[in-house]
Amino acid sequence: MKRSKRILLLLLTAALLTSCVSKTPLLRKQSEALRNLGEAYLSQGNTTAALRELLEAESLFADDFLLQDDLGKAYTAKKRYETALIHFQRSMDLQPDYGPAKNNMGSVFLLMKRWDDAIAVLNQVSDNILYATPHYPLYNLGWAYYNKEMCDKALSYYNKALEIQPQFVLPMRGIALCHMAEGRLTDAIHWLEKGVKAAPKFQQLHYELAGAYLKARAYDKTKAMLAKTMAIDPKTPLASKAERELKALSI
Repeated sequence: MKRSKRILLLLLTAALLTSCVSKTPLLRKQSEALRNLGEAYLSQGNTTAALRELLEAESLFADDFLLQDDLGKAYTAKKRYETALIHFQRSMDLQPDYGPAKNNMGSVFLLMKRWDDAIAVLNQVSDNILYATPHYPLYNLGWAYYNKEMCDKALSYYNKALEIQPQFVLPMRGIALCHMAEGRLTDAIHWLEKGVKAAPKFQQLHYELAGAYLKARAYDKTKAMLAKTMAIDPKTPLASKAERELKALSI
């Protein structure tokens, strides 16, 4: 009797295991479909809808490093930085050589102003010769060092980023900010002018160039750049600020 019970128990266990194994590929496929939908919502800026789909995907199959990275990005957009870090770390645990999760984690550390933590994780990405877009972590490293008031180091990383991607506007802005901090106004203006040519819709950059022109007492150029700042998107707080400053200069 005991022997027959034991055999029956073994058969039931085997059946359950077989059932679980057969369900796993289907659940994973369903999870990937939801992840793809979540990514589409993320690309559209609909973070709430993205998070809903991604969390449902996680409930079906959590051990997907791409899904965990997407969840980190969604929580970052929601400014839930600590939660985002948990998901980026999970992505890295599942796929240790996945550079985007490391870069995204570094970006969150930058948002949290944890400069040294950002540098530590971003160095891992910049040293990875297989990472497809190394100009991003290089720029992020530059931004971290700029905020640590180490402009020489920041400039070296910004220049490395531009060597890889010459039209990458963020390191152009970074170089300009470094020069501004060092009192090199002419050099700062050069890089800001280069930046607005590379990114004619980058409103913040136009506004900063207007400020640099004002410091250089180039008032006509200041007015023109403030007007361009407003024209890019008149409904933003930055456009309202530019409008007030333009009116003050016109008095």
